[in-house]
Amino acid sequence: MKKNLFLFVMATAASTMIIFNGCKKATLPEVLTAEVTGVTLTTAISGGEVTNDGRDDIIEKGVCWNIAGEPTVADSKTTNGVGTESFVSNISGLQKGSVYYVRAYATNSVGTAYGEEIVFGTKMDDVDGNQYGTIKIGTQLWMAENLKTTKYNDNSQIPNVTSNTAWIALTTHAYCWANNDMATYKPLYGALYNWYAVNSAKLCPTGWKVASDDDFKALEIALGMTQAQAGATEWRGTDQGKQMKNITGWSTGQNGTNSSGFTAVPAGYRAYATGISEGIGILTYWWTSTQQDASIAVYRRVDGNNDKVYRSGTYKRAGKSVRCVKN
Repeated sequence: MKKNLFLFVMATAASTMIIFNGCKKATLPEVLTAEVTGVTLTTAISGGEVTNDGRDDIIEKGVCWNIAGEPTVADSKTTNGVGTESFVSNISGLQKGSVYYVRAYATNSVGTAYGEEIVFGTKMDDVDGNQYGTIKIGTQLWMAENLKTTKYNDNSQIPNVTSNTAWIALTTHAYCWANNDMATYKPLYGALYNWYAVNSAKLCPTGWKVASDDDFKALEIALGMTQAQAGATEWRGTDQGKQMKNITGWSTGQNGTNSSGFTAVPAGYRAYATGISEGIGILTYWWTSTQQDASIAVYRRVDGNNDKVYRSGTYKRAGKSVRCVKN
């Protein structure tokens, strides 16, 4: 039913007089985009709510998406009926490990209006079948979880070294679980790798790479560090570590805001000198793919009791977590 005609009827003894109050012009509708949830490798869920129909019937509504930004109904879209009722949209046909932009739309006779744009990344997987959330930070797409693969991306096995004595003597690639306890620590923290595994160039899924020192600098700058701070060593920045830490899982009073979506967890590390798992629940390290010399490679560290991010180098025999970034 059209909603732009208003009239009043006045009855008198002599006659019935119809007085027109004028035609109010229809306008574009207004619509809100629902949060993106249920993200998988190739699907996601969103939707929206029409908050103003523009004094006209809503003849189509749904969500639209693309990989470039500011999607329109000329891009991929769902069609979720008519009217002003809120709606849920099932998004499909996505590519795994990719950034997408989505917004709700609503159409009346005047035209199509759009809700706010939401950016999300689809999940990615490795050759073991593990799936990982992803997050766009600045211009980069990062894994939002630590790597947990036991195989390289060519399906060859990475040696699982459990002996502390054997671990500290290694100059070849290896991985382990914290305290050699896969059942407990794989789902919480992922695996720990020595730098020789990192240097294989096959550790991350195809199309992804172990983050370099420069990749971490770009992330830190996107979170508010200056170029000079990012290039410094030891504790740097202001609250970038707090932005990276998950909102749960750290000691009381030491959780982060996770405003970055990086979701850092206190995975600890495996010591290069003893082979013992240390720091679980307290701090975390990530290798970079950048080496300083034949024995030392660069890492990042975040602690529960510090809001900054630590940058330095250590012996390649150490066991540390790994984050992948898309090439």
